[in-house]
Amino acid sequence: MKSLISKAILTISFISLYSLSAIAQQGLQVSARLIIKKGDLQGSKVTVTQNGNVVRTISVNNKGVFDFILEYNSEYIIVFEKPGYITKKILIDTRVPETFRKDIQQMTGFDVVLEKQSEDVIKEYANPVAKIMYAWDIRDFTYDTDYSLKVLKEIENENKKLAEEKKRKEAEEKARKAEEEKQRIIAEAQKRKEEEEAKRKAAEEARKKEEEKLRKEAEERRIAEEKKKLEEQKRLEEQKKKAEEEARLKAEEEIRKKEELRKQEEERLRQEQERIRQEEEAKRKATEEARLKEEERLRKEAEDRRLAEEKAKLEEQKRLEDQRKKAEEETRLKAEEEARKKEELRKQEEERLRQEQERTRQEEEAKRKAAEEARLKEEERIRKEAEAQRLAKEAKRKAEEEAKLREAERLKKEAEERALAEAKLRQERLKAEQDKARQEAERLKREEEDRCKAEEQKKLLLEEQRKRDAELRLKLVAEKMSAQIGKEDADQVVTLLAAEDIAKRYTRERTDEVIRLPRIILTRTVFNRNNSITFYTRIDHEYGAVYYLKDGFSISKEQYLAETQK
Repeated sequence: MKSLISKAILTISFISLYSLSAIAQQGLQVSARLIIKKGDLQGSKVTVTQNGNVVRTISVNNKGVFDFILEYNSEYIIVFEKPGYITKKILIDTRVPETFRKDIQQMTGFDVVLEKQSEDVIKEYANPVAKIMYAWDIRDFTYDTDYSLKVLKEIENENKKLAEEKKRKEAEEKARKAEEEKQRIIAEAQKRKEEEEAKRKAAEEARKKEEEKLRKEAEERRIAEEKKKLEEQKRLEEQKKKAEEEARLKAEEEIRKKEELRKQEEERLRQEQERIRQEEEAKRKATEEARLKEEERLRKEAEDRRLAEEKAKLEEQKRLEDQRKKAEEETRLKAEEEARKKEELRKQEEERLRQEQERTRQEEEAKRKAAEEARLKEEERIRKEAEAQRLAKEAKRKAEEEAKLREAERLKKEAEERALAEAKLRQERLKAEQDKARQEAERLKREEEDRCKAEEQKKLLLEEQRKRDAELRLKLVAEKMSAQIGKEDADQVVTLLAAEDIAKRYTRERTDEVIRLPRIILTRTVFNRNNSITFYTRIDHEYGAVYYLKDGFSISKEQYLAETQK
């Protein structure tokens, strides 16, 4: 059953998926090669169907290579067939997003191998064995690995059923033949018994002599075989020790190389981190200097405005004070002048009165007291009027001074509030700009982190898919080989083919190595082209079985030799 599965494995290798700038063809350029396993290309036919309708039949040259163009936003099925060989179909989905650059020519290529019809495999694959479609994640055309694995599983199930049916029929035929052989043997045995009964006694003596002779010969062969086995064991032990020593030296060399690469990578990362840190430090210093310069400029502008406003206020206060003093002085002089004039008038009146009193003293003696009282009342009245005028002027002066002080205080407060408001507005604008810059930096940082996380997640998913594909391939290889060389040897080979960090191990463009096991020889050829690894393995078993693998997939000897001798 394992051999049936291996024969049914899809034999399609994608040789390139790339984009070129060229004259717009408004379609996908397909370059393919048809390979007829153990046969020629005569009678081969390639048919192209678009959405279920046959649109083209392609002729194949003597090399099996042909090119054609497929329109975008359609579904094509390419049918490869040849009489006596298993027909295969490839599905190509040319649907692309609206943002796809159709003016840039896109090309894809692959090889298709047709195998001969056999009673052990499906006569024809009902569904396409591979699917090519536009992949959004890489923005290019590639093959759908999930679909290929699904088809492979379906083929495997069908082949298992065919193998089980064939095995059942073979068992029935074998049982029938065994029964016939059994009856024939019984009849012949009965006949021989009757014929040999007469010869038994004579044959017994000859038998004893022959048995003794055979015993001696067997003993001699046993001794020779034991001697040969001891020599073979000794030779194998020496080979094993030599292989172990070579493996140890090789492992030590690989460990040393890996350590050197690790140190080089650490030094590169350290230098990169130091460069990034210096750049960030320079940016931070430049930003800080710009901020300090801006704050110093704003502070100087505010200080200059404050000094100018204070100077204007002081000059205004001085002018008002001078006006107030001048008004007070004029009022005082006017009041003194009026008082002086009144005093002179009073003295003149007193003198006149004294003379009048002296002249009319006798006449007005009776009126003196009344006149004196009138004079005193008049003086009191004048004094009160002067005091009232003085108090009114003083109150007016104080009111004016208080009004001026209040006005000056109001102007000062308004100027301070304006300065504070302007400073606050500048600070708010500066803060808003800084917040905006910080938010933008944080947004860019979050976007970068999200992008890194998405890329890391994508890498992990691709790595998991790669591991699952590798495990499936190795399982198929083990199932195929275990039928011919045994499960133990097959598991041993698969262990050597298990996934490893081959990009770091095989750093040269081509590496050839040979691994010798007790019953198996593995010849390994590894191509490393720009960290793109292609892994070829030839497995030779002492029972005579030979296997050829490419990246864990079983391939033909011709393909192996053609691709490893490039």
